[in-house]
Amino acid sequence: MKITKIEQIRVEIPYLERVRQHLQKGWNLGNRATDEDFRANQGEYLKQWYASEPPIVRTSIYRVQTNEGLIGIGEGANVPESQLVNYLGKSPFEFIMNDQVGALQIAFYDLMGQAVGLPIAQVLGPSRSEVPIAYWSHSFPPEIMRQETEIAIESGFKAHKFKRRAHTDVIDQVECIFAVCPEDYEITIDANCTFGTPERVIEIGKQLQKYPQVKCLESPIDQEDVDGYRQLKDSLGYPLAIHFGSPHPTISLSSDVYDYYVLGGWASSIMRHANIISSANKPFWMQMGFTGISAVFMAHLAAAIPNASLAHVSLFRLLEHSLLAEPLQISEGKAKVPEKPGFGIEIDMDAIDEYRIA
Repeated sequence: MKITKIEQIRVEIPYLERVRQHLQKGWNLGNRATDEDFRANQGEYLKQWYASEPPIVRTSIYRVQTNEGLIGIGEGANVPESQLVNYLGKSPFEFIMNDQVGALQIAFYDLMGQAVGLPIAQVLGPSRSEVPIAYWSHSFPPEIMRQETEIAIESGFKAHKFKRRAHTDVIDQVECIFAVCPEDYEITIDANCTFGTPERVIEIGKQLQKYPQVKCLESPIDQEDVDGYRQLKDSLGYPLAIHFGSPHPTISLSSDVYDYYVLGGWASSIMRHANIISSANKPFWMQMGFTGISAVFMAHLAAAIPNASLAHVSLFRLLEHSLLAEPLQISEGKAKVPEKPGFGIEIDMDAIDEYRIA
């Protein structure tokens, strides 16, 4: 099997109208500012927000054809034409665990799976039939958070990760989620270090403790602050999650103050880091891409990694269209991993053409 043609289709996909303006605010009103910094520079952050544009996903879809008539589908960042031509005449199997191919990795594994008659998850190794997936929100106003929670529950989700920011009241946000969610709903609050200090986390965290659905705090303060994380662990007891790599794994893996990890990237780096994390018997979740294409690949990858046991994150549910012809099935908080060879779910070429740009 040889690659004969690679078609790159650039697309722009708006977010759903119901969350578009709230995403614009979340990503532009002091997005990563600590509480102290936001208070000191609120005027400048307001100007930045007012001058911003509604967010939109800009990505590329790849259709990789072979001399055997197979077509593999991928999605991700732009790959220069000068690089694409280097893959012509070669077999997708030449690029097993090669992260340098970027977004083409999804298409290459799709082709490998089709060629051997196995779903991508089984090409990667022994795999599970379903994986946990979390619903995602930014720092939405409380009433929007309530609305999104209702949608998440109706759609089969049982875990919800949302952003905490200095311009919002996280207690009000959690209160609105709590008002409509079941007892076994799990909330992760991702602060991206915006609380600033351990004291601020403890102050707010003690108020959060009356909501049992809050199960995890992600990056509440600077991830390198080991002593600060110790304070949080001793005072609040919440599991604490960090993005892998900061602090160095030789520090975080041996410490009991870091409980969970967040991984991104492509298959080789994720599986390598997952193995490192497994040495300390710790779990992780992934966050990958934007469209349903990346979400399905993430599900395949998660199914093949034993300690990828926490609810994984994708933004595809907030887009106008996932680009999938059939939905990724989610029930009881888990996504069913496609069983057909390769990628396993048809994409919607009409939708791709609709969002195509020159």
